[in-house]
Amino acid sequence: MVPSLLEHILHLLIISPLVFLSVKNKKRGTWEIILVFTIYFLIRSCLLHLPFEFHQANFIPGHWNWSGKIMAVGSSVLFLIVYRKFKLNDYFLTFKQNPVFLKKGVAIITLLLLIGSAISYIYSTPKEWNLETILFQLTMPGIDEEIAYRGIMLGLLTQVLKPGIRLSKYLQFNPAILVTAILFGFAHGFFITDSYSIVFKVYPVLRTMILGYIWGWITIKSGSVLLALISHNLGNVSDQLIRMR
Repeated sequence: MVPSLLEHILHLLIISPLVFLSVKNKKRGTWEIILVFTIYFLIRSCLLHLPFEFHQANFIPGHWNWSGKIMAVGSSVLFLIVYRKFKLNDYFLTFKQNPVFLKKGVAIITLLLLIGSAISYIYSTPKEWNLETILFQLTMPGIDEEIAYRGIMLGLLTQVLKPGIRLSKYLQFNPAILVTAILFGFAHGFFITDSYSIVFKVYPVLRTMILGYIWGWITIKSGSVLLALISHNLGNVSDQLIRMR
């Protein structure tokens, strides 16, 4: 459990300079929200990996981490019940969409699905049909990760970070989206092993970081995590279906 905890602390330390440089102000309330963000991130991440450390925590058998995902979702639900400072809308946890952006949002997630499917078809390695894989990818990753990264984490950071930082006349980024996208990328390819070795897989990190930024941008523009969640799960399951062709 110690390597896993150190891994998540390292992720936070790497993004901390970006967070501190992007804060709207340095009032006490700002640091309290950042502390809440940190605690939530660590608890959810540890619960997600708990079944890998303790067999007793793996209460749903299978090839995929059902137990960890359910505990991670549970931690998000508990957070929303206990920490009542903001409304669900502030975490983008609503079905209501910005009607002005809806058509554009649907077009973007459709394009992402087509591009992802083409890449999977060209570069993926064929595998055998597995119903558990399809059911898992159709549900758990999007539900857990979108509520966490594009919901709670993005919602907290948008309260305390500047809405945009301009690098040049044509280049501007949203620090809250970028921070959550980096953490999302790290979760898919930046690990500390049981022997305390650091593993950094460039392609998975960059791929999920880019997707995380796009999904974060869609979430803020649409006002809801719904489109990102749909895009996430459809992308995952289409990738698996193509591999099982």
